[in-house]
Amino acid sequence: MIYDTVENLLLYRGLSKNMDTAIRYILNNDLNQLPLGKTAIEGETVYVIVSEGATIPAEKAQFELHKNYIDLQLVLQGTELFEVAMGDTTVTKPYESASDSCIVKANTSAVGTLCEGRFAVYMTMEPHKPMIRAQGCDKVKKAVFKIRDEDAE
Repeated sequence: MIYDTVENLLLYRGLSKNMDTAIRYILNNDLNQLPLGKTAIEGETVYVIVSEGATIPAEKAQFELHKNYIDLQLVLQGTELFEVAMGDTTVTKPYESASDSCIVKANTSAVGTLCEGRFAVYMTMEPHKPMIRAQGCDKVKKAVFKIRDEDAE
């Protein structure tokens, strides 16, 4: 996982060609002007999904992981909490290729805050819980960049 401020985004160039494409897009475009829904950046290799939605109580959130796509998540408005699983996990909902996701349970996790000006990158196979309600923030608008992992099957 990577967790940092958008002003430091350039530090992460070179991790992969597809990540570089997403970084360039973020730095050269006003994400607040993107429409809700999916916007292709480089076909199905790199795209962004902008959504507005209610945050959920921590006890209702589930760890998700992806096999083929890295998530780079930025909150455009509001604040959410996230968790990242640490250690062993147990599959509770098998992998579905259509959504590139699997649901798992973890006994240990780390918690962080995602707000305007910050981003989080969840690598493939890294269980994470997004959209957890932060105190006083019931709704967020966010951009989730889906970045094809060049090492994925």
